[in-house]
Amino acid sequence: MVSIIIPNFNGRDLLRECLRALRTQSYENYEVIVVDNDSIDGSPEIVRKEFRWVTLLETERTGIARACNIGMRAAKGEVIVTMLNNDMTVDKDWLKHLVPELLPREVGVVGGKIYNSGTRVIQAAGNRVDWNSGACHQIGVGQQDVGQFDDVCEVDYLDVPTVRRDVLNAIGGVDEGYSFYYTDVDFCVRASEAGYKVLYVPSAVSWHPSKTTVGRATWRRYRSLQTDGMRFLIKHSPTQLIYYRICCRTISVMITLARFLFKRRIDLVSIQTATFLMSMLCLRNAMKSRNMHS
Repeated sequence: MVSIIIPNFNGRDLLRECLRALRTQSYENYEVIVVDNDSIDGSPEIVRKEFRWVTLLETERTGIARACNIGMRAAKGEVIVTMLNNDMTVDKDWLKHLVPELLPREVGVVGGKIYNSGTRVIQAAGNRVDWNSGACHQIGVGQQDVGQFDDVCEVDYLDVPTVRRDVLNAIGGVDEGYSFYYTDVDFCVRASEAGYKVLYVPSAVSWHPSKTTVGRATWRRYRSLQTDGMRFLIKHSPTQLIYYRICCRTISVMITLARFLFKRRIDLVSIQTATFLMSMLCLRNAMKSRNMHS
């Protein structure tokens, strides 16, 4: 059995479309678990009323990482989709293509190709990490799909990690120290560090709203991006490279600030500067995560 975990907070209409797509899966042996984080938009009600085949777990507002872990603890499957976004829709053969790729014991995590919603424009054909700065890069982003990313290959991380239970037991669940970003990155990197392959499977297709349609830049978003990014970089860097990589990350932020200034986006300059300084003030907590990881 495959267990699909969907964390949700006030995503009623998006969640409805996500569940409708999952209902059509050609792979028959699966369960869907929605972990609702105290939504007030009627999300739990539509799950109970329209999707009775879905397991609904209602929690206090815990955040995405803890919600995923709650779902995984309730999961019955030997294969677990750890964190499917509530605003994603999947192809009917999505699971059919993912599950066989997990059969080799050396493979620990798999994930598919993601398009911008309603298009064949690639949002991510797997992802890479810039280990100097901790920045994450989507492979193929913005390109029209003409088959250029149709080979199964190893990547640094996947946006929707699908994992075998034995691998999950070996590396543990999602790190709840992240506020929003880098949960998927950290999960996949821990699998790699444990000796497992992280595989991009292009035939497993899904759709997700492009970055331009998922809200505007906000203080909260940049704060999470900066503090989570710093935490990830320190947690997974060799001791002798920590300060070098912090310097590289600082330079990367400075380059981004210069671009914002050139575009006269003073609002983004202010937010980026303040949230980066906040991430530097959180270095002690980041170091604690490193100690716990080791």
